[in-house]
Amino acid sequence: MIGRGKRLRDYKHVFLILYVPVYLISFFLIEMLVPSDGNYWVSYCPLDDFIPFNEYFIIPYCLWYPFLILTGIYLLIKDVPEFKRYMYCIMIGFSFCLVFYLLFPNGQDLRPQTFARENIFVSTVKAIYAADTNTNVIPSMHVIGAVFAAVSICRTKALRQKWVKAAAVILAVMISLSTCFIKQHSILDVFAGIAVTLAVYAIFRIFMKMKLRNS
Repeated sequence: MIGRGKRLRDYKHVFLILYVPVYLISFFLIEMLVPSDGNYWVSYCPLDDFIPFNEYFIIPYCLWYPFLILTGIYLLIKDVPEFKRYMYCIMIGFSFCLVFYLLFPNGQDLRPQTFARENIFVSTVKAIYAADTNTNVIPSMHVIGAVFAAVSICRTKALRQKWVKAAAVILAVMISLSTCFIKQHSILDVFAGIAVTLAVYAIFRIFMKMKLRNS
């Protein structure tokens, strides 16, 4: 019985994954509360006018999902402490965004009404537009999640291949840029997303210092 209890304690970090369905349900509920034709604060920066629509950026945009999932799986298997850090950062960052969206309804009006050409990439963009409204955009969770994944990949000592770490950083940058080039986000949302990641890491550092001081 004691051995079983010890095994449960050893693997309790796995339950952090349960945040994922909670987050998804919460996100889509909030999406319903802020309709795309409702009143919301418009996220816009003059720099947006200099960023052209480019449907090919839908590729790194969609890579966000496997990037976060595969990072979590790898860390869960190879580096439990970094997995915990990664999941706690995701939980804090995404939860902050959800509360912010709920208290401060926002959206963007940058999506093109017509497209210069039709191809599989434009069709995928249209599908993303249909599935995800133009509301709840600032801060960008695409940016937050991509940065957390890249930092965790770079931090883990279990991964020694430097090219993989460099690729993770490049992918995070491309994902962040893609949100603007497919007009899913304003550049303002990207800046806000970076600010949130910096704040979360600052909070995490303070917490760890307090933990070490009290141990």
